[in-house]
Amino acid sequence: MQAQSQTLTWRTAIQTETPADEQELLRLLAEGNEEAFAILYERHQGPLYRFAWHMSGNTATAEEITQEAFMLLIRSPRQYDPNKGSLSGYLFGIARNLARKSLARARATVSLDEQFDEEGENDLTFDPADEQQDIFGALSQKQLIAYLQKAVLSLPAQYREVVSLCDLEQMSYTDAAELLQCSPGTVASRLYRARALLKSKMGIPGGE
Repeated sequence: MQAQSQTLTWRTAIQTETPADEQELLRLLAEGNEEAFAILYERHQGPLYRFAWHMSGNTATAEEITQEAFMLLIRSPRQYDPNKGSLSGYLFGIARNLARKSLARARATVSLDEQFDEEGENDLTFDPADEQQDIFGALSQKQLIAYLQKAVLSLPAQYREVVSLCDLEQMSYTDAAELLQCSPGTVASRLYRARALLKSKMGIPGGE
């Protein structure tokens, strides 16, 4: 009973620690500690799954991507370098690569506006106030949300990524840029283009 109480105390304490203490969790994970894995899984599984689902539109694929990301972390926890970014960003990067591979395999479903203009991705002036522009805020009816989901899935991968991260997961431009290995201005440019395409697809005034 005392051992169980100590385990619960340790688990509760470490769950409330800051992300900086994830290094300790990773050290314990490398030693095979199941409690450390459970805490990391609880922290990161939800956002990773949602991102994978937004990218694929398929629950089975999202589950597969999420599980594979954690399996890679279990097999090689020391691959993560805290000097290069957060653990969350590292896991999102893995999920992103897996999602892109999955999309490449499922290329049969051709998205609308597949032929987009690469030259339209020049950096925009990054204004944090732009992050408040959320075209989803006015949507309340279930059928509109269903149309939105279909529209998001029809976007080219790089536009779908920024919509999933910034609009659906509420990630900042700076954090999204770190994950996508680009500048905040590029994130802003892609998001501007993605939102315009979504408005057009959904018949919202102001779209293309």
